[in-house]
Amino acid sequence: MTVLGLVNGFQGDHCGNRKHIFIAAENRALQTSTLREEQVKSAVRCVSYCHADNNCRSVNYHETDQLCQMNNLTRMQNPADFFTHYGSVYFDDDVHTSLFSVPQFRGCDEVLQAGHNVSGIYTIFTAGFNDGLQVYCDMETDGGGWIVIQRRQDGSVDFYRNWADYQVGFGSLSGEFWLGNDNLRSLTETEGKWQLRIDLEDWEDNTDWENNTAWAEYDDFQIHGDNYTLQVNSYNTHSTAGDSLTYHNGTMFSTKDKDNDTFKKKLCAKLRKVARSQASGFRDESSRGAVAGVFVAVAYSVGSRSSSLTVDALVRLGSGVDALGLASSKLSVV
Repeated sequence: MTVLGLVNGFQGDHCGNRKHIFIAAENRALQTSTLREEQVKSAVRCVSYCHADNNCRSVNYHETDQLCQMNNLTRMQNPADFFTHYGSVYFDDDVHTSLFSVPQFRGCDEVLQAGHNVSGIYTIFTAGFNDGLQVYCDMETDGGGWIVIQRRQDGSVDFYRNWADYQVGFGSLSGEFWLGNDNLRSLTETEGKWQLRIDLEDWEDNTDWENNTAWAEYDDFQIHGDNYTLQVNSYNTHSTAGDSLTYHNGTMFSTKDKDNDTFKKKLCAKLRKVARSQASGFRDESSRGAVAGVFVAVAYSVGSRSSSLTVDALVRLGSGVDALGLASSKLSVV
């Protein structure tokens, strides 16, 4: 709990001063009650400005832009306008204010460990995302705690996109989407190794997979560089979908308008009408496994044989389970 104790002159104790104790609620802010704003370098200075103003009852301190908002009401006086605001801290003199803090999670694994076991949209603050990143957390697959980076399930979203679309991402987190190559690069370039898992489900019974599902897993996954080069290693030999990605290790991302593959006769992304990592030597009936026959490398976008497939690709930081026996941070492509 953050407590700021400051002295406001000309009131109170034997020295003529009254000591004010302000309590913090992390990642919260009171809206529509602002008296004035100031740029200040710390929350302490912001609170001291409030104490110097007889009309100030509470403050919001926005850490990213060092903005101090002084309010003429408190959260108790205006509860309808007391909102979650990541990167901000709210202060007033109520001893219960700290109970309204909102935790700032670094990944879906921390969301899960905090007791949020329902899959859905959350904001995380992993390295490289000071303002937070909205993601869909899968809390069910393989212990939960996965960040979904792609969901491909019903063909409602067109994945035959240009470079700019894949760079920033598209679709809706509540449906089909691609999280964005810039986001993927920022996530996986953080310290540590990211684990990748791909889950496939054939809902038209066109495969020989047990229960019409298959999966593949790798312990070393990263996207890096201006052309989003794929790094993938350490294939889990217990996987049931076959190893289709190791062959594409070190290749760059390609789209219909940006050719980074080595198949010089024709742009692979146009040939298969998908945006994907470089696919030199790709063949539909490849013996490299079921994944290669439908989705290539990182994007796993739908090709000519994939109309009956649902695809989840998941990554997590570390080797799966941490020292507490809980699922580590995961990234998921669905």
